[in-house]
Amino acid sequence: MTGLHETVTSLADDVLQGLADSRSALIYAPNTIGKTRLAQHLKDRDPGSVVLYNSFVEDVFTWDNERVVLKINPESELLETIVTQGLDSAIIDNFQAFTNGRIEPRLDFESGEISFGIHKGDDSATDGIKISRAEESIFVWSVYYSVLSEAIETLSDSPELRSTASYDQLTLAVIDDPVSSMDDVRIVSVALALSDLVKRASAIDLKFVIATHHALFFNVLFNSLRRKSDRAYVLARGSAAGWTLAKQSKDSPFSYHLGIVEDIQGAISTNAIERVHFNQFRALLEKTANFLGHTGGWGDLLVGPNAALVTKVLNLYSHDRFADIDSFDVADEYKEAFKGEFQEFLKAFRWAAAA
Repeated sequence: MTGLHETVTSLADDVLQGLADSRSALIYAPNTIGKTRLAQHLKDRDPGSVVLYNSFVEDVFTWDNERVVLKINPESELLETIVTQGLDSAIIDNFQAFTNGRIEPRLDFESGEISFGIHKGDDSATDGIKISRAEESIFVWSVYYSVLSEAIETLSDSPELRSTASYDQLTLAVIDDPVSSMDDVRIVSVALALSDLVKRASAIDLKFVIATHHALFFNVLFNSLRRKSDRAYVLARGSAAGWTLAKQSKDSPFSYHLGIVEDIQGAISTNAIERVHFNQFRALLEKTANFLGHTGGWGDLLVGPNAALVTKVLNLYSHDRFADIDSFDVADEYKEAFKGEFQEFLKAFRWAAAA
């Protein structure tokens, strides 16, 4: 790495230079650091050869709450690709694989609508259910994952045998935080499936840049992509305007934990605590418990007066089928308890000194 990058162009050049002799770049960065800007820049500088997943992909989908259907923008290239390549079955299969098969999506391309139900083949079947935010994120990711998987499979054929030429120019897949609001089990599943894509794509020289602020997602990918042809970095703000991009070569002790602490502290100082910060705190607790050898688990590390409540909420927020947490809103009682327990944790385990 070349030290301070004063422009996003310089930062992107550094990432691409590292990809010259590697198959992937995994980047950890807390929220607001600039990973989304980097991902968008990589797409904009070469639109024809780069496919991008970011929050704007999710914007292609919107809920019709009155009719309880998820609508896809009929003008989107994504819908055209799904229809042209006949990917509806793959999307359903991948979604059910990531969600353990309970919920079945039904895609209607003429109307551009997706409905969801639980179909058991008996009188207990349920149609028109509203899925959670986590499940919505998984569905959107399943669409992108299915398209990217199809692209890799198509490019594996010789040019004269390919079913489409749409993917011929593709050289780079850029993925920016696909696991927003997912629980830990789903995050692990998505990470493992993504690492498999990276490995499959290496045969056709399709490179990956994966950026995330989620420690567990980073950790699983880091340990799944443990080859010299894979690079891992921590993106941070420089001492002046710009960014630093430091190589991450070891999993423990894990330097990206400092980014988690900074991200949570920033949310506390701006009163912007969301569910993601609870999940980050749990990941930090789990890593700390493992590192220190606490056989009782991460719950032993909560030592403040609200330990029981925070433990309950952290467990609750790791699941995605509770109606009262289907939004990003967090109750004020939970926020206050979270603030106190997080500060007690920092003091008890001397994170301030480590930082």
